[in-house]
Parts: sequence; structure tokens; C-alpha cells
Amino acid sequence: MGNKLQHTRTLRGLSQAELAAAAGINRQMLQHYEQGVRDISGAKLATLLKLCGALHCKLEDILPDGETTELLRQYKAAV
Repeated sequence: MGNKLQHTRTLRGLSQAELAAAAGINRQMLQHYEQGVRDISGAKLATLLKLCGALHCKLEDILPDGETTELLRQYKAAV
């Protein structure tokens, strides 16, 4: 499987078009994240949350490394 986003999507039994529609994002952008053309770690937080909501998953399930999720944990602990 190409990456964590693609893996999670296929585990949920969704096509790219279905996930893009459910998340309210452009299908081509989703393809770019899955193919590595665009780094999903650099996506807007709103986009990441839309994807997680549509996939019923955690950020860790779609991000390639733990840096972003660790930064979010630190932020939540600080506020």
C-alpha cells in the first residue's frame, strides 16, 4: 500500500471519489496526497480534520510521521 492515508481509505472500503466527497475536498488533491505529489503533513489542519472525520480515524492513521500529532498533543496540553 502506498501510504497511510491510502491504506486507511482502502480499509474503510472507500474509493478516492467517495472519500473526497465525504470529506468535502477535491479528488485530485486527495490523489496528490496519496501519490506523494503533495506532502499531507503540510495540509491545512481543516483538511486533515475533514479527512479524519470522513474516515472515522485519528490523525496518526493518515499522517506519515508522528511529528504533527505530537505537536498537537503538546498544544492541547499547554492550553
